[in-house]
Amino acid sequence: MKAQPPEIPPPALPTTLNVWLAHADAVAFLQQLPDASVDLIITDPPYESLEKHRAVGTTTRLKHSKSSSNDWFTVFPNARFDELFAEVFRVLKKNAHFYLFCDQETAFIAKPKGEAAGFKFWKPLVWDKVQIGMGYHYRSRYELILFFEKGKRRLSNLGTADVFREPRIHRGYPTEKPIALSKTLITQSSLPGDVVVDPFMGTASTGSAALETGRSFIGSDISEKALAIARERLPAVVLPEGMTSRFVASASEVLHGATTNEVTPQLGLFDADD
Repeated sequence: MKAQPPEIPPPALPTTLNVWLAHADAVAFLQQLPDASVDLIITDPPYESLEKHRAVGTTTRLKHSKSSSNDWFTVFPNARFDELFAEVFRVLKKNAHFYLFCDQETAFIAKPKGEAAGFKFWKPLVWDKVQIGMGYHYRSRYELILFFEKGKRRLSNLGTADVFREPRIHRGYPTEKPIALSKTLITQSSLPGDVVVDPFMGTASTGSAALETGRSFIGSDISEKALAIARERLPAVVLPEGMTSRFVASASEVLHGATTNEVTPQLGLFDADD
């Protein structure tokens, strides 16, 4: 009988998870990352249609009022989706996934722009928020998650449904996403030790989910208030057994020694320990 070659053991998982946070415009932030350096991107831009909903009184998520101390986000205009998708596609590794949270109006705009950038669009996933929100003409209870693919990557669990039932976050940061929801997307589309990126991270609920599942995290937001909350939040995350986490001085340290196009402290980028 012909001798079988010895099995090659899988690479050892890192015991330290790295985190780097940036204060920057989302596209400018992505432009500083190397080509094909990121394993997974999950993000939730403050899409333009929110302004329309605000004008007619069908959303209070971003309203500054007696019942909410939250200032309005700087809206990311639809006209910038081309450059966003181009950068997301560039920085993702081959055979990787991209999840974009949006409403139904933005979905019609974002889908063709993602496909034009090179992505395969699989389908919209549905986040069922359990309780209804604001609105006329059937009050809103769900949000879409557009599921894009670069190359070809198999989901970890093909038996997972395309509707996720998770209660919305009450009294949290505006539009904050449930950590359980992000954890499902992360475990479906990445492996422990991978790097997850969110260029519109808010207070880093995606970052918390990444650390809880044994992934490193790179995140950015233009809100100093959101960054301050994220810097306090992430060190308190309960990590998988045997793992530790740390803030690092550059994105290249998170990207396991990347040496090209290293992120430098410009465009308002900063180390989370500053």
